[in-house]
Amino acid sequence: MTVRKHLKQLVRERMTKTGESYTSARRHIVRLAPQNPTDPALRWHYPGNIPAATALRVLLAQAGIHNPKTRQPFSEAMVFGIAGGIGIGVCAFHYAKENFSSFFIGGRHLWFEDVAYLTEAAERFGQKPVIKETGGANTAVKQLRDLLEAGPCIAWVDMVHLPHRALPAVWSGGGYHVVTVYKIDGDHALIGDLTDEPVTISLKDLATSRARIKKQKHRLLAIPQAPAKKLGLRELVWAGLKAGHEGMTTRGIKGFPNMFNLESIRIWADRLHGSKEKQSWDAMFPRGIHLWHGLTGMHRCIEHYGTGGGLCRPLFAEFLDEAGKALGDPRLRSLSTAYAKIGRGWSELAGEALPDNVPLLQRARRCHDRYAELFTSGGSVDDKRAVWAELDELAAQAKSDFPLSEAACADLRRHLQESVRALLAAEQDALSQLGALAAGR
Repeated sequence: MTVRKHLKQLVRERMTKTGESYTSARRHIVRLAPQNPTDPALRWHYPGNIPAATALRVLLAQAGIHNPKTRQPFSEAMVFGIAGGIGIGVCAFHYAKENFSSFFIGGRHLWFEDVAYLTEAAERFGQKPVIKETGGANTAVKQLRDLLEAGPCIAWVDMVHLPHRALPAVWSGGGYHVVTVYKIDGDHALIGDLTDEPVTISLKDLATSRARIKKQKHRLLAIPQAPAKKLGLRELVWAGLKAGHEGMTTRGIKGFPNMFNLESIRIWADRLHGSKEKQSWDAMFPRGIHLWHGLTGMHRCIEHYGTGGGLCRPLFAEFLDEAGKALGDPRLRSLSTAYAKIGRGWSELAGEALPDNVPLLQRARRCHDRYAELFTSGGSVDDKRAVWAELDELAAQAKSDFPLSEAACADLRRHLQESVRALLAAEQDALSQLGALAAGR
């Protein structure tokens, strides 16, 4: 039995025991995923949940940066927390020319800027990363080969052009993503992309994915091997807590003062129902295909878009619990309990967006879950494409004959609004506790 099949079996056994979704059950199982000792280039491959955190974990392990308490490589949860942990941000757009509305919610610290996220996180671990950029395809290949001589590196790509993901071509240009490149073998490369086992990709496809988003400039990041600095776990943990709190309270982008803090959740809740604003859901996501995109976007972003389920909150709770045990600090473990509950609340909200009592929406949720399982466990490209084909069929049905009346749509939005407001209250309370911890130490 391969490592991949073994992990999939363990995940399914946990699902049967706990009733969790595949994504939630897998998050627990991959914490103990075995390494691959047969190939030095793959020694540090890890299945994962959060793309940038998993990639950083690989580079830290390869560079010999270990947990000072265990003297073993850091867990994904610890890397995630020290890198800043959770963030927040809500984006809703309507494209008049295309008559298309989209919804996105992010849950990772600095979810909107992988360069800053990875650079600041690496420096927190006492490392100065090497970043390479170029506008030329030939130079991009040379830079990749040069960096790989010293070990794995992180590459910025458009995930739509990674064949193993089998994503809809219409998303091309918007699939901002990072992967870990382990090695080049002939005309192929071996990469890590959260999956249970490494993925083989042609150099041509890798080059296409690196070049598609021009402003990413074929970007690569590596951590050079150097004498390990002495790290204090308490200092690392509190640096991560402080960064996360600052990110959710003071950090943002000019012109968007509320997009990256909890105020974005309040605004979203207000717009979900009963609002007369131009950006209300009644205006941007009316009954039919637009509401379909809003609801499916909610579910996909909260549960499957590189979050590990629950908008990253459960993984953050695991970090707090692990850190609390290692440092003997009950405050961290208490906050862990709060964020674990909030994470469950986010997952429940995702389910409420695609409820069981509306067959069309239930089928969409099952398609999302099915694709997540196929992707992480190494399912075939044909099977993944079949999932997206089914989603296209469901979208066509939603456009021609949406299964809810106008009144039922209003009731659903009202119910979602109540759930979002409850989550906002819980998030505000937890953030206050996080701030007190970060400040008081």
